[in-house]
Amino acid sequence: MKDWHWVLVFASILITPFLPVLMKAKCPECKKRKLNSLETLRDFAAPGQERIYNTFHRCDACLAYFKQVNSKALVASSHDEYEAAVREAQLRQPVAP
Repeated sequence: MKDWHWVLVFASILITPFLPVLMKAKCPECKKRKLNSLETLRDFAAPGQERIYNTFHRCDACLAYFKQVNSKALVASSHDEYEAAVREAQLRQPVAP
């Protein structure tokens, strides 16, 4: 059996379409792999020169919102908090002439 490496090649070709589903993040509440990243926004109210970035996620299964601060653990959030952060980021955008 000198062509055994072809088995690995075909197996990798067959598993490739399923990798996004297998690598997707799990929702902390319902434990399903339906967590989608919405936006990453900078928090300008941070003290000093520290840069804090908030990443908002939403679960498609249980419709819960989560916030992740600088790649730390997910914390429960709300749609209102997400909308307020988006509005603040839009206000800080430079206006093109």
